[in-house]
Amino acid sequence: MIASLKIKGTAFTRALKELSQAKIPYRVMTFKAEEKSAEEVTRETGFPLARVVKTLLVQGASNKYYLALCPGDRQVNLKNLARAIGEKTVDMAKREEVHKITGYFIGGVSPIGTPRPLPVILEQSILGLPEIAISAGQWGCQAVLRPADLREFLGSRATIASFAQ
Repeated sequence: MIASLKIKGTAFTRALKELSQAKIPYRVMTFKAEEKSAEEVTRETGFPLARVVKTLLVQGASNKYYLALCPGDRQVNLKNLARAIGEKTVDMAKREEVHKITGYFIGGVSPIGTPRPLPVILEQSILGLPEIAISAGQWGCQAVLRPADLREFLGSRATIASFAQ
């Protein structure tokens, strides 16, 4: 698991540290994670599944990596995603690549705090939500924030597209 610090009784990860440094308002939800899925976040916290955002590592035909952010109650349509980012095709990254590329383990991948900035594609429907929960980079730790604040934080790394089904 990702090493974390404890500050005032709250889990503190690279992702949370970056949000704090950028003065992005957020709150933390923690729970005992076993399955490491969006459905588990909802079951353990009561946070709506449609507002639990999955961060998935995908690789384009160009061999470039991207982070796709998708609502927990929807699936990524890889064909639509490829079209949205100008790739011939995209596929889910190999499991063994996820930690190497993102610095996080599957089930705890965050779009924030990666060792190198990766392009992030946000499913358009996320922006209409009042708040979302994203992985804070550690199993059982979610950052809850406004989608507009996440988009602002990501800046030019963020692309908005409609790719979920």
